[in-house]
Amino acid sequence: MLRTGKVVSAGNGELEVCFERPEACAHCGACGGQKEETLVKIPGDAPVGRWIDVDMPEGQVLKASVLAYVLPLVMLLAGLALGSVLFSQEALWAVVGIACMGLSWLVLRLIEKRMRRQEKWRPKIVFVHGEGEIPADPMCGNT
Repeated sequence: MLRTGKVVSAGNGELEVCFERPEACAHCGACGGQKEETLVKIPGDAPVGRWIDVDMPEGQVLKASVLAYVLPLVMLLAGLALGSVLFSQEALWAVVGIACMGLSWLVLRLIEKRMRRQEKWRPKIVFVHGEGEIPADPMCGNT
C-alpha cells in the first residue's frame, strides 16, 4: 500500500509523517471522526517539510489491524465469561472483563515492540519528493 505523507519532524533515524486519513477510514469512527490527518512514526531520513511516498506492507497492515481490534474484544469477552463463572454479581464480571482487556493492551504493546524490529512490518520510504513539490490534493496542514 503506497501512501504519500508530509514529514513533520525528524531525528535519530525516525520520522514523524503526517498522512491524510484514507477514505476507507472515514466511516470507522474509532478516532471519533474528528481527525482528518494521522501522524505515524517511521524509520528513515528525509528533510522536514518534504512529501514522501511510503510503502506499507498491505498484508501486514491488515494483520496488525486485526490484532489491534480483535484481540482486545476477544479478551473482553473471555474476561466477561470468566467473571460469570467466578462471581455471581454482574459488576464483578465487568471488572474481570475490563481487566482482561487491559491485559490484552499490554500484550499488544509487547507484540508491537517485537514487530517494530522485524523488517516485514516496517514501512519503507520509496520516494522523497523535491522541495516545493506537492502531491495532488494534499492535506497535512496545507488545506
